[in-house]
Amino acid sequence: MNSPADLPAIHRRMQSGDLAGARLAIEGVVRSYPKSAAAWHLCGVIRRRAGDHAAAVEAFAAATKAGLLTAEIANSMACSLQELGRLTEAESAFAEAISRDPAYLPARVNLARLKAEAGRFTEAIALLEETIRAHPRSILALNALGRTLREAGEPKYAAETFARTLQIDPDNAEAVVYRGQALRESGRPSDAQVHFSAALGKFGDAPELLESHAGALIDMGETDAAKLVLDRLISKFPSYMPGHQTRARYIREFGLQEDAYSSYRDLARRHPNEQVVWSEWLRLALSYRDYAEVLEVAERATAETGRSATYDYAAAVAHGELLHADNAIQLFSSLEGILGDVPAYLTAFARQMLRTGEPQLAEQLATKATYLSPHDQFAWAYLSLAWRLQDDPREFWLHDYEEQVRYLPVQHLHESKQLERLSEHLQRLHAARHHPPDQSLRGGTQTFGALFVNRSSEIVELERAIRTVLHDYIATLPDDDQHPYYCRKAKNIRFIGSWSVRLAEGGFHVAHIHHQGWVSSALHIEVPAVQPDEPKQSGALFLGSAPDELGLSLEPRRVILPRPGYLALFPSSLWHGTHAYRSDEERLTVAFDAVPS
Repeated sequence: MNSPADLPAIHRRMQSGDLAGARLAIEGVVRSYPKSAAAWHLCGVIRRRAGDHAAAVEAFAAATKAGLLTAEIANSMACSLQELGRLTEAESAFAEAISRDPAYLPARVNLARLKAEAGRFTEAIALLEETIRAHPRSILALNALGRTLREAGEPKYAAETFARTLQIDPDNAEAVVYRGQALRESGRPSDAQVHFSAALGKFGDAPELLESHAGALIDMGETDAAKLVLDRLISKFPSYMPGHQTRARYIREFGLQEDAYSSYRDLARRHPNEQVVWSEWLRLALSYRDYAEVLEVAERATAETGRSATYDYAAAVAHGELLHADNAIQLFSSLEGILGDVPAYLTAFARQMLRTGEPQLAEQLATKATYLSPHDQFAWAYLSLAWRLQDDPREFWLHDYEEQVRYLPVQHLHESKQLERLSEHLQRLHAARHHPPDQSLRGGTQTFGALFVNRSSEIVELERAIRTVLHDYIATLPDDDQHPYYCRKAKNIRFIGSWSVRLAEGGFHVAHIHHQGWVSSALHIEVPAVQPDEPKQSGALFLGSAPDELGLSLEPRRVILPRPGYLALFPSSLWHGTHAYRSDEERLTVAFDAVPS
């Protein structure tokens, strides 16, 4: 029987890669010695590394209760709370860690990163700059600032910040990788390619470098070379999970006749006891909507490593989407005690209740999610459907389909030749052959990365013109601190996503929302003419319906017929999509999500 005296050995097992063995051993220790703070601490670390964040939070809480009141414990608990989507609790836990030890850098950096991920970039950058003033040679803080600047749409300053890191530590792999990525995002792909080639020559193969090198090759149009780099990446570094995800996405978007999950299958065969392999495979298959794959993987994962909330949640979602209602509800219900305070679980369960004709239960679940995460766009989107199905007037309080939805001209695009010039530039950016497997479009392609960080003159001018229209739109919104959309009204905004979509004949968007946004959009660049023998609304943007897969048969509340050079703006929580069209001409749009800054 293991005891607290065995903790160093258990820690070594974890560090050596035997995560399953380490977890089995530590669970035995905490059962036998429930008052051992050190054992609970290590238990939390192992559970967290295994991806079981709900159980990790319980372990860190037990360590705290047993008297281990360190900044490290509070920071670790906050990280797991953040993974669970319990962001308010996570922020409080990071603050508690800082109060326990103001000089504990990981907590300060993690708090800043949490603020950044919530869109509070001004706060995040200020906290990191304050930390760097006190610790000017902190690689951790400098790299966090560089990452935050990238996400805030400042790739030029991000590249400069990573250069500061490299002046202190020329061999810092994170700064090497992210500086190259910032160069790519600054519209300097050739400089990025030179940077990555030099880095590979200096450091040799490293997983992050290889992945970024593949991205730079795609930017340069060298897609076959990029595939070879990705194959080399997963062959040399099979435990680097982002590499498997990037390779799978490449296979799907470039239409290769290969199994996108083949590398996950190989990895699971070699390491069947590693929960992280199964969890990452499930996460990707869920995002790609490969629900039969999800069920198969969840069953195999459970057989190899035992029941897990992660596996059961994935299976519950998949059963629901495959219309296995009884199985879905049984699994969702069984998870309530573990995931009942996790917004993603609540919104997924609400979706299932809508599908099975229980709008009142869906309302209860979605409402709880809005309390836990007030800006959760899925929660408000499902709540709007629940209210509509009950003829509740709050549907129209939440989504005013006339006032919140605007279709406005972008004046810059109505100047001579500007639409044609922009269209030609956007066409060159569409490198993929198929739609992204985790996005809403069908029968088309989407540009890679964030469009507005491209510093070409066409995109810079477009972004400037869009900002003008967007600011005017926001200024007309009511001032209402009690409304989930209007309460976020702000003078300063930032783009958290921007892209172009090119649809071919028969292409369309399924009904969807934008869960990370506040204001979403559709800017029409090229619009095929409606053919005489097709419906008038072919190619139209529809708003306020419901996803077809829910089987609710709700008609759109508003339909917009597209016109070149016009921009639709609407809440990110509003269901929207497009009707297919029959023309053999392509349809070209630009879209973005904006949030307060």
